[in-house]
Amino acid sequence: MANQAQTIEARATFITLMLREDHRNLRQLFEQFDNTTMTKKPEIVREALAVLEVHTRLKEELIYPAWREHVHEQSLDLMDEVRETLHIVHALVNALKNMDPEDKRYESMCTALRDQVTHHINEEGKMFPLAEQTDLDWERLTTHVVQRRQSLEQKPLWLLGVPVIVNARETVRATRAVLSGRSGG
Repeated sequence: MANQAQTIEARATFITLMLREDHRNLRQLFEQFDNTTMTKKPEIVREALAVLEVHTRLKEELIYPAWREHVHEQSLDLMDEVRETLHIVHALVNALKNMDPEDKRYESMCTALRDQVTHHINEEGKMFPLAEQTDLDWERLTTHVVQRRQSLEQKPLWLLGVPVIVNARETVRATRAVLSGRSGG
């Protein structure tokens, strides 16, 4: 039974690891945005918007609905707040996609996006441990998330330097191998 619990945890961890890697990437992009010239900012914003579009679609279409069915009732308020901040992020992404970088509101909209993404990441960080403990079909969810991400990005998915294979069992095995090779966790 302990082996089954470890497998469920590894699959759950894979999904939250993927989301956390997106979060890390977004923080880096926002830091670059804050520390670069105005001429380079639109390219950084385009990259952040592309990450956010895929990230939010995966959560809205697959991840949150699966988690919502399985989180404990006392976690539903947190789940609702996490989803609400994601909707605000989504609205800002759509606004920025249609905004000219020369618009005087552009930089303030980017700042608002950064602030909302940061708030969302912090709230979601509280949600991850709760979601990871749920008893849902992690293998099925992982497979669907990987397939959907690859269809949205039109390229293979890499996580922690490991190519992600659509077979969830192989993905988890490869992720474990990389994690066990790291010192200090």
